[in-house]
Amino acid sequence: GNDIPGFSVTDFNSRAYPKQRLAELLEAASSLLFKQCLPYFLETRKLHSRVAQLEAAAEKAEEEARSEEEEEKDTSEALRSTLQLTEELADAQRKVISLQEQVIQLKDEIRAAETSAVTKTVQRDIRSFSAVVSQNCAVAMAPRKIQSAVRKAASAPEEDDRSCNLMIFGLPEESGKATVESSVRGVLDTLNEKPALPKCSRVGAPSDGKVRPVLVTLGSREVLLSLLKKARELKSSEEYSKVFLEPDRTPEQRAERKQTLRVLREMRRTHPGERFVIKRGVIECL
Repeated sequence: GNDIPGFSVTDFNSRAYPKQRLAELLEAASSLLFKQCLPYFLETRKLHSRVAQLEAAAEKAEEEARSEEEEEKDTSEALRSTLQLTEELADAQRKVISLQEQVIQLKDEIRAAETSAVTKTVQRDIRSFSAVVSQNCAVAMAPRKIQSAVRKAASAPEEDDRSCNLMIFGLPEESGKATVESSVRGVLDTLNEKPALPKCSRVGAPSDGKVRPVLVTLGSREVLLSLLKKARELKSSEEYSKVFLEPDRTPEQRAERKQTLRVLREMRRTHPGERFVIKRGVIECL
């Protein structure tokens, strides 16, 4: 088993060993060594390959372990973030509930304020209405009013004549060949009205610097009312913007009208937020 084929142990003890024979010996020894060691060499390569596989598997396992550790860290961070968000959400919900309670309280306060405002408005309107009623009653029951009513009942024919009369104030006095009727026609033409004019005349004696009113007798009460309704249109006229139309009143009615206007001005002064007008001789709050 330990001999090299073609050689014996005694050959190595000879000092006179030829070189040729020594070369053959070395070649035979190398061949034997290769044959004997090749299986071990191949096995060693397999072992190296296995070791490399094991090392790779170990690295992979280590990487997986690190990845799992990182995932665990990430999971822990996610859990902590979730807990923090849950706490923030609970805090936000508490704030929302608090705000809802404040909104409900504000709504209650608004309802109470609206109720109070409505109550105050109603009370103010009642006071205004009461004041108007009181003032109108005072005007209606004034001695001059009573006297006027008595005179009106005693002088019915005269009142029938006044019911168709129109008073024109602020119409400039005529000059030259102009007549009172032509001046009145100019005013009525501005209102697109051409009624019959049985009588037109100035009231009072002429006076320097004073414009006398004009008394116009019309054919019917309806014509008079139609002209009075259009009287405001004169304000937009350049020529007759300072001319006013009024019904023909008795001295008592003029005094009553003056008193009513005084009350109207006082009501407007003391109640600037209200609107007061005179309708049919009575002050009304719109």
